[in-house]
Amino acid sequence: MNSEVDVDDELELVVAHVRGLDPVGLRVARTLRYTFDQIYDGRRTGRYAWGQLAKTEKTHFGSLIEINLQREFGFADGVDLDFSIAGVDVDCKWSQHDGGWMIPPEAVGRLCMVIHGSDQRSEWSLGVVRASDERLNRGSNRDLKRTLNPAGRATVRWLFRQQILQENTLLHLDIATVEHLLNNLGGPRRGQLRINEFFRLVTERPIGRGVIATLAQQDDYMKRVRANGGARTALRAEGVVIFGDDAHHQV
Repeated sequence: MNSEVDVDDELELVVAHVRGLDPVGLRVARTLRYTFDQIYDGRRTGRYAWGQLAKTEKTHFGSLIEINLQREFGFADGVDLDFSIAGVDVDCKWSQHDGGWMIPPEAVGRLCMVIHGSDQRSEWSLGVVRASDERLNRGSNRDLKRTLNPAGRATVRWLFRQQILQENTLLHLDIATVEHLLNNLGGPRRGQLRINEFFRLVTERPIGRGVIATLAQQDDYMKRVRANGGARTALRAEGVVIFGDDAHHQV
């Protein structure tokens, strides 16, 4: 390319292909929510927040995003980079901090899919950028990875910007309530007790599966919500109605 205003045909191909697969970002949002819940592993650990992860787990999150996006969209492996999208090699870069993507030497001059998300703020973004040398800060770390400079960040083609991530309800309750639910209501065998108490305390908001798994800490965690012994039956007499995706759970 001769100038910043030149059309980048490869970038246009990638952008059009991803938009065709996910016009409004629902599939990306679903994949990100799944990946946060996957790394917390609340069913086994009781964790629900980024700050509870080990450093190695935070580092691994980017790899999980790459793997899960590839599975969701069926992207082929790239020749030199992570994905082949519309026949174009694309590197996949995640950062919890907007603009913090680390570009490796092999991706300089190539296309990068840059992804940012915050579970605490319930938002995410995804864009594509040509990581050309003039758009990168000088590298100073041992593996020579570099970040986008202000000019580079300004050239990101945002497909989805500051979109809504399904809320992790436990992050938005006061700490005393979370402490009560997770630590004051018994061990792993008291999952039903925790689920029931949660639905008594938290009303009029959608609840994700990851939250239920973290509270139940059992293999068949959704059983603790259903009728026939779960919270849907136990709480109806108290005036607590639990709606669900199925039509007969929406009335």
